[in-house]
Amino acid sequence: MKKLLLLTLSLLFTATIATAQDFPMADGSIVTCSGTFSDSGGPTADYQNSENSIFTICSPFDTDFMSLNFTFWDLGVGDILLVYDGDMATGSPLAVYSTTNVPGLITSSATNCLTFRFISGATGVADGWQAAVLCIDNCQTIANTVTSTPAADGDGITRICQGETINFSATTVFSVDGTGATSEWRFDDGTVVAGNTASKSYPNAGIYRADYVTFDVNGCRDRFFDDVVIQVSTTPDFTGTLAADTSICFGESTIITGMVETVEFVADVAPPIAGTTFLPDGSGVSYQTCIDVTGFPAGSTFQNASDLLNFFINMEHSYLGDLDISLTAPDGSSIQIITYPNGGGGTFLGVPIDVDTNLNPGTGFIYTFTEATTATQTLAQAAGGFGTTLPAGDYRTEDPFSAFIGAPLNGLWCLTIVDNIGSDNGFIFEWGINFNPVIIPAAGRFEPGEVTEQWLTNADITATNGSDITVTPTVAGQNCYDFELTDSFGCTYTETVCIDVAPEITSVQPADIIVCQNTGSVTVDLTAKDDEIRNGLVATDYDVTYFNSDADAQADMNPILTPDAFAVTTSTTVWARVFDNVNSCFKTEQVNVTFQEVNYNTVADLELCDDLSADQVETFDLTSQIAGILGSQSSADFNIAFFNSQADADANTGAITTPAAYDNVSNPEIIYVRVSNAQDQDCYQTGQFNIEVLSAPAIGAVSDVSDCATNPITNQLDLVLADYDAAVLNGQSAAAYTITYYNSEANAQSGASALSSPYASTDQETIYARITDNATGCFDYTSFNITVEVCEVVIPEGFSPNNNGINDTFSIPNLEQYPNFELTVFNRNGSTVYETKASNYEEFAGVPNKGALAGDGLLPVGTYFYVIKYNDAETEDVASWVYINY
Repeated sequence: MKKLLLLTLSLLFTATIATAQDFPMADGSIVTCSGTFSDSGGPTADYQNSENSIFTICSPFDTDFMSLNFTFWDLGVGDILLVYDGDMATGSPLAVYSTTNVPGLITSSATNCLTFRFISGATGVADGWQAAVLCIDNCQTIANTVTSTPAADGDGITRICQGETINFSATTVFSVDGTGATSEWRFDDGTVVAGNTASKSYPNAGIYRADYVTFDVNGCRDRFFDDVVIQVSTTPDFTGTLAADTSICFGESTIITGMVETVEFVADVAPPIAGTTFLPDGSGVSYQTCIDVTGFPAGSTFQNASDLLNFFINMEHSYLGDLDISLTAPDGSSIQIITYPNGGGGTFLGVPIDVDTNLNPGTGFIYTFTEATTATQTLAQAAGGFGTTLPAGDYRTEDPFSAFIGAPLNGLWCLTIVDNIGSDNGFIFEWGINFNPVIIPAAGRFEPGEVTEQWLTNADITATNGSDITVTPTVAGQNCYDFELTDSFGCTYTETVCIDVAPEITSVQPADIIVCQNTGSVTVDLTAKDDEIRNGLVATDYDVTYFNSDADAQADMNPILTPDAFAVTTSTTVWARVFDNVNSCFKTEQVNVTFQEVNYNTVADLELCDDLSADQVETFDLTSQIAGILGSQSSADFNIAFFNSQADADANTGAITTPAAYDNVSNPEIIYVRVSNAQDQDCYQTGQFNIEVLSAPAIGAVSDVSDCATNPITNQLDLVLADYDAAVLNGQSAAAYTITYYNSEANAQSGASALSSPYASTDQETIYARITDNATGCFDYTSFNITVEVCEVVIPEGFSPNNNGINDTFSIPNLEQYPNFELTVFNRNGSTVYETKASNYEEFAGVPNKGALAGDGLLPVGTYFYVIKYNDAETEDVASWVYINY
């Protein structure tokens, strides 16, 4: 539903020129340039007997003449219509019309008004008259062009938001001459700004008008009123935008409903009368105050009782029984609110000061008079007797609102109060009339359209359903959320809804209560965990109770009655409810009672080999034993610490602080271990293991090696490494040790990249020999140096292949130094009898492998010739002889 907003707009309709319509004869006046003037019966009915009324018709322009053209005329005998040139029925009339004197065209000549006085006799009536109303313009045409920023919409209305400023400007065109013309902007609050530009701010909702007026030197002006019509957006109604819970506990959620409706503006055609009016004592003295109602179309009448919603009086008086109160319409028709005598006696209205000599005002109550169902009694019916106060609220009048039917809406509506008995007085603070908004002219009302409505982004919003949001605040204190409406005027309005969030209950789940056994029946003290659960919260503000299930804890049902002696036979879980006594919030925490025995699993001793310093001190990683000590027990559930004595292990003091890098203090040494439950250090087992530094094996010295190069080209010497084992062992059993050789000290220390035998050593190379104890893995190493020499090839002059073991072959020492040599043997005839080379070298033993005698046994005794090709650029080949003898 749309809410009606009634605001005072005092000049809204007073400057409006009446549009073409019928103006029946009655006391009053009209400013217009069109329409039909008729007798009191209007176009269809006769006038009445004994009428005597005065009606003035004026042009809105002072320079005009007023003209009426009578098109119908029928008066009874003796009835007359008098016409005056001006706005009053005084002086000599222009004319007097009767049954026989029929009017035609009547035009004023001195003023812009014509005033008519009609008098009918006591008997006899007739149809009356009809006349067309016309203004005679005596001036040049003055045309204004008006602009505004912001500009008007397509319908000519400028729509803005509350607090906005409009800049006005105008230009004028004169049909004859504009010399000496003046102009000004006229605003409906009475402000006048000279010139053709002006600015004005509009802080309040409503309908406003700006009139740009141009006068020439003859006093003529433009003929257009209300050049700019302004509508200022109304504040929407956010009623219903609220949270389901205005206070919640931390972590809880609540739903906030967004609800908004635009508000209709309805101009107040009957501004209330405010101000303190004293009602002194009197005997039949009448006090009257009136509201001048304007804004309804001229000639509008009260049609139905519902045309009047209500009227109200804010007053106080010390004796209801004194009073006679009535409301009178502009035509004199009236209704009684309370009639004297009324039986109200000493009933108070409001809270008066019931001392006749004290003339200060008391406290007024608002009494509203309506025919709505909320009103069931009149003031007299509700009177409570001497000294009682009639409550503020809705009351009925003694006469119905229908008594006003036919009364003019425009004019003076008067409240009359008569004080009939001496003593007692009172005050009126305000009174007003509320007509039904549906009869207010459309020009005096508007309602912005709704364009968008939305909740502004907030991280606390966890769900949205239409205009409902679910919020889960993440901080304690006041949390606020904004609901926004943008209307068709482009105005944005925001409603803020705030929720108070109680401080977070910062309780924590406590460490398990450990029963240091696997089976059995025990009692545990759950309350020993109270402070740990509170986690620093003040005990007097937060109660802790225990339950067998979370559901019971949430519902605060079936608490454990003896939490300080809670019987358990197996691992179980209970729930603690932490209750905030200040904010009535709670939080639950799980409490585990765990049967868990601690076991120490025996582990092997730790042994390390002594380093080359032979100081019997090494760095041990005691933590390498943890996995073995725990076995199947989880490292998350148990703590392990290492100690230097059993007493320290039992007392859990003096633990070794660097167990991953511990230097032994004796050799061998006992390390004591404490295995404790991670949540209960008093549930533990101890054990021990040894650490020992093992001595390195003895190692012999190896003499340096100096020998001819096996390959003089590369200057390398092939070493058969095993040839040096005996020196390394130095008399120790070869079965107990492993010997390896390396070409760097780092490799000898790490045991990486052992050399293969034979090893081609270079000159001045150092070879490292390592001896490792097969039982302990401990080792030591030594080194020896290699010197490689390039030696002369020695060629013998003969040999005797008789198989006696002496000079049985043609042996050429140091020939193997040349990796590409070739040896060829010839007989004295120059035939080849033997060939060999480095890649498949075999010493010549007198048996031919070439020629006709190849493979036939020993060659005969004699001299043979040979050629040795070294195939080396730096060595000269050799050609010579050798003698074979048996």
